[in-house]
Amino acid sequence: GAEEFCQAILTTDLVKKECCVKVYIGDTEVLIAGAAKGSGMIHPNMATMLGFMTTDAAVGQEELQTLLRKATDTTFNMITVDGDTSTNDMLVAMASGLTGNEELNKLHPDWEAFEAAFTHVCRHLAMAIARDGEGATHLVEVQVSGAGDEAAARAIAKTVVGSSLVKSAIFGADANWGRIIAAVGRAGVPVSVDKVDISLGTIEVLRQSKPVAFDEAEALAYLQGDTTLITVNLADGEGKATAWGCDLTYDYVRINAAYRT
Repeated sequence: GAEEFCQAILTTDLVKKECCVKVYIGDTEVLIAGAAKGSGMIHPNMATMLGFMTTDAAVGQEELQTLLRKATDTTFNMITVDGDTSTNDMLVAMASGLTGNEELNKLHPDWEAFEAAFTHVCRHLAMAIARDGEGATHLVEVQVSGAGDEAAARAIAKTVVGSSLVKSAIFGADANWGRIIAAVGRAGVPVSVDKVDISLGTIEVLRQSKPVAFDEAEALAYLQGDTTLITVNLADGEGKATAWGCDLTYDYVRINAAYRT
């Protein structure tokens, strides 16, 4: 992850949707920063959003474009607020080259560090957009592992985090694992129905597709926090993915019911 490579995370603000990290390319200190806007009509691919990535590193145009697309697939394309994809969006990356470092490309020994830091900033901004969804009170993160491949894991993670029933349960602090496994089952990819494990934070609620007794009061307290982690282990392979979203609240309906007035 980025923490292994970043010498410092200088700015990280989910509310302002901005992030800046420092990383070394050889002996040269470079910065990677980003800022974004968006809160409604948020659903892959991308969303109603404006995203700006900047760096003072020298990096080839083709390499930066490829990196931007790769990072987008695992960050901005893995968020949803309401399941509605916008008709327009924008994400740009700009490199000034002012640091004067040896131009970065995939063969550069520090490319891995630069890529990790760049992706970290994209991930932070994507999470900030999800957290700031219209009417949202919770950031919801869904981590899927054990899928047949990455594509299957991504499909399941996005289906769970985008489920209106799951989102409503999170808003109501209801540890309803049935809604989660139902979303897993309708994601359109093969799943071994007798091997699914599900947890809410550290609270295990389903093991090998069978209910696990858990402390309802503990689950309630956890779900009343402002961030909810749902982990799903399918025990079918090596595929894994993470998606981000938010809860579905009365305010979301109010905001969009009166959108033109």
